[in-house]
Amino acid sequence: METYQQIHDFTPAGAERFAAFLAAQARPDVNAEACRMECLGVMEDNLNGSTAAPLSWELGAFESATGKPATFTAELADLIVETVNPTE
Repeated sequence: METYQQIHDFTPAGAERFAAFLAAQARPDVNAEACRMECLGVMEDNLNGSTAAPLSWELGAFESATGKPATFTAELADLIVETVNPTE
């Protein structure tokens, strides 16, 4: 198996940016923790994908305060990332 990047969580600054995004874009009844976990999973998939996908996640229209999708984009500095070598 090849080396891959594992995202553990947001950095404190990244968590603050994500919380601000949800506060501005999500409906009040949206589960922030579920959104965080989904976001980190999508970004990890994008980081390890064969194409250079952006570190972004889309809040669906149903969960959005405006009824339209909204996109959160992170930088590597917003994430706690570990390089994993399965053979070690």
